[in-house]
Amino acid sequence: MQPTTATVVSAQRVNQDVYHVRLQPQQPLSATAGQYVEICLDNGWCVPYSMANCPVPDGELELYIQHFADGAACHQVIETLTSRKEVPILVDGQVSYQPDWDNDPLVVLSAGCGVSQSRSLIEARLASGSAQPVYLCWGGRDEQELFELPLLEQWLTDPRFMADLTLEQPPLGWSNSEGYVVDVALKRLSWMTPLERRRARVVMTGSPTMVDATIARMELAGFCRTNLLADQDFYQPRTLNA
Repeated sequence: MQPTTATVVSAQRVNQDVYHVRLQPQQPLSATAGQYVEICLDNGWCVPYSMANCPVPDGELELYIQHFADGAACHQVIETLTSRKEVPILVDGQVSYQPDWDNDPLVVLSAGCGVSQSRSLIEARLASGSAQPVYLCWGGRDEQELFELPLLEQWLTDPRFMADLTLEQPPLGWSNSEGYVVDVALKRLSWMTPLERRRARVVMTGSPTMVDATIARMELAGFCRTNLLADQDFYQPRTLNA
């Protein structure tokens, strides 16, 4: 797989350590909502970040990238995106929105920047014309792990869409949910019948610990294991030198 050059349109902070990045590929590429973009660095590393929008032909690709102070690869990615006009990229990922998903409920469970993939899938779902419901539960430890999602208010006007924002350590005055993402989600999804749970496509994004715990809880609650999807089950690290 050969990388494509993309123009860095912008890379702006949306909270203390998360950047909203917009890239414009210079050549046509095949991309599907839910996939990830790999930023290819000079040392050959290809660092993956979930797309944060539903890609369209000749359109921009958006990402949310968290800058971990102790992450060498992450530091190089941020430095590259904020100092250069162009960057080589690859697009990959097996967890992506498929036409047959239109027939089933969609549940997206996200921690922190994991909402990137969720946003991409939600945009694809709401644009598809599917009458099936879509539910987002997005959370973090505290307010610093969340940030503004420009389309959230618009999504909430769509009768197919439901959402919960949750914090494990909410501040005084927090008016949304409190607790772990999976706990809040299972409480909200209590309306689903056993058949709907078995049919639902559930996509989880977050740390490996969060994803593993969520898979276990969702399976116990009657969701079908083969429909519990996470990139960590498929991702293989890549370098351009390999």
